[in-house]
Amino acid sequence: MSEYVGAVCPAVMSDTVKVGVVGASGYTGEELLRILSRHPAVEVTTMTSRQLAGQDVRKISGIGAHLHGMTFEDLRPSEVAQRAEVFFLALPHGVAAEYALPLLQAGKKVIDLSADFRLNDAAVYQEFYGMEHPAPEMLAQAVYALPELHRDDFSKFDLFACPGCYPTSINLPLAPLLQAGFIESEGIVINSLSGVSGAGKQADLMYSFCERDNNAAAYSWPKHRHLAEMEQELSVHAGKMLVLTFTPHLLPVVRGMLSTISARLKADVTEEKARELLENTYAQEAFVQVLPADETPEIKHVVGSNQCLIAVRVDTRAGRLQVVSVIDNLLKGASGQAVQVFNAISGLDESTGL
Repeated sequence: MSEYVGAVCPAVMSDTVKVGVVGASGYTGEELLRILSRHPAVEVTTMTSRQLAGQDVRKISGIGAHLHGMTFEDLRPSEVAQRAEVFFLALPHGVAAEYALPLLQAGKKVIDLSADFRLNDAAVYQEFYGMEHPAPEMLAQAVYALPELHRDDFSKFDLFACPGCYPTSINLPLAPLLQAGFIESEGIVINSLSGVSGAGKQADLMYSFCERDNNAAAYSWPKHRHLAEMEQELSVHAGKMLVLTFTPHLLPVVRGMLSTISARLKADVTEEKARELLENTYAQEAFVQVLPADETPEIKHVVGSNQCLIAVRVDTRAGRLQVVSVIDNLLKGASGQAVQVFNAISGLDESTGL
């Protein structure tokens, strides 16, 4: 692939912005269409799906009247580029890069929900994803797009790499604590539990109803793919390279994610100081809420929303800080966050449509 060398994207500013969703038939693609179809500043002009090409979007997804009569299409990157100004890529890793470069060269903004541009190092990508990176020359041209932590950099980029669901639930609480030096960077242990939709639409026995119902299981441990971007991003906030212990689990629910984090507490840090730090960090944020001392977040509190709820406790006996966070893996962990990024780069209130 030739290198993208900074095509100027047209200003995003009219009453409505024409957007396209590439890979619109997966769970994240469907959720994007659901949000964008009722977004007051958006006109959805195209949606692609190789498997469902030619089929009516409304009949397949049940999404409302704004998409009535529209069909899924199978379009090449050069064809799809003519349809919109901003594109959401809801594609598997390795495939998203095929569309990102031509779209950027055509002067479009690209919001990528895959893992193709989250990592800074192509060798790390190959280590964790088991394949050579399809466009290593583009890695430096993407911004890691977790709005609460990176929005100040958005204006410098046209390619936005949306974080994975697990890193979103973990980086939001951990980044401020590491940056402030409230916790030790060694010995951080994380356990996360996810709804099965996080695995996408896979015809795999492991994700079938009979296997998952009334059941829970650890998977892809001890080296889940998302671990790479967690360590990359949190190392920046810690000021040193981190090695995390992370174990993901599947729950017998469709959607939602709960992460529990345990870290050694610095001697002079109290529970109140840790909570106050997080409260102050996210005081002006629409989608992050730090709970009072007597509340514990649950998955049911966030399903269907773009919220991240965080609670902290101190285990004085062990000298460790414990953190619990919850998100909806399809919203704040994927499609909702992508629309939040769109709002930010479009000069809209980030809660618009969410």
